[in-house]
Amino acid sequence: MSADYWNSSQRNQWQLTRFSLLEARRKIIYLERKMIQNGLIKDSPNINYDYNMRIYLHNLMLKLGRRMNVRQVAIATAEVYCTRFLTRVSLKEINVYLLVTTCLYVACKIEECPQHIRLIVSEARNLWPEYIPQDVTKLAEFEFYLIEEMDSYLLLHHPYKSLLQLKNYFEQKYGIYGFKLTDEELQNCWSLINDSYITDLHLLLPPHIIAVAAVYITIVLKKNLSQLKNKDENGSAEGNNTNSSNNIGTSISQQDYPQAMNNSNKPGSTDGFDNSSANKELNIDDLMNLSKPNSQENGKTKSAEVSPSKNGNTQSASQKESQGNTNHPSLQQPTKSTHTAQDLVNFDLDILDEDTIRINKFMNFLEHSHINLDEVVEAVQDMVNVYVLWNRYNEQSVRKALQVMLWKR
Repeated sequence: MSADYWNSSQRNQWQLTRFSLLEARRKIIYLERKMIQNGLIKDSPNINYDYNMRIYLHNLMLKLGRRMNVRQVAIATAEVYCTRFLTRVSLKEINVYLLVTTCLYVACKIEECPQHIRLIVSEARNLWPEYIPQDVTKLAEFEFYLIEEMDSYLLLHHPYKSLLQLKNYFEQKYGIYGFKLTDEELQNCWSLINDSYITDLHLLLPPHIIAVAAVYITIVLKKNLSQLKNKDENGSAEGNNTNSSNNIGTSISQQDYPQAMNNSNKPGSTDGFDNSSANKELNIDDLMNLSKPNSQENGKTKSAEVSPSKNGNTQSASQKESQGNTNHPSLQQPTKSTHTAQDLVNFDLDILDEDTIRINKFMNFLEHSHINLDEVVEAVQDMVNVYVLWNRYNEQSVRKALQVMLWKR
């Protein structure tokens, strides 16, 4: 495998499309039915490879990895192995606890921080004594099974390296872009990448796309969240729904962003994104224009707040008059000039905002880069939806379903 991602087996052999991934999982469902009909496995209708199961497996991997003081990169490699393996093998025919242990054991070898097989079996048995056998040969057998299903392609490129390269690049080119990541923002990006392993993004997109998406969420949504929180506290959320509906930042709950991101790594955490964003879609226009000073929209909204109507509507009297008399030539010019002046004032106010300046500089970097913005949008959507689904996560139901399935064998 090459040190270059573009010539690596990760891209040439294991970078899938949405369609091919869906087809692979359809084949698994078909094989499950055949095996149940032939009596090879028992039917477990409550076992599904959905986001509840993915979050549960993610938490199992973190629990075992941190217990053994394994580096984060090795844990990330183990999670990719687990995701790859489950594109070809059904959950209903394996022991998921043994799968997690084997993935981490193989990942530690590949990432050059090997753990002795007896040590990792011992630590896994301390966590899950009912499901991990004492015989270490069971883990060795599963290791060969895992490697075979992945076609022996084991080396990976992760977004962590891309994130550090972006940080160094921004520092070197600060004179050009005037933008760089703070330590707190870097930590938030790192946490987002950690949670992105719950999704299929690492089978679908290059690692640098995921890193850029993490920076985008950290930089842009942090600003939008603070604005949304202030609007809600001032009781003006109803009047600002038109503007806020265009921002992907509205998908996060009204907690402070760094706190929500730090709590997102906790099993069963309910901090994160509000469920209202589950069906929200982005496009490149949203990505490129989200952070720019929306002079026309802000001008209309702010002028409405200065002179609201008696009915509580956000439109000013001059706006209503201009809408009702759009065909009258004598009324068009004064209204237009009034809005232009207000827009200039609002634009100046936005320029004074330090966060807005930083966002615009980051978006300027994106605009002049050769990064595929369609893929960035796709990554942002999936990473946001993780926290939407995390709010509905029920660990007890998943643990109980796995217990019933494994004890039946």
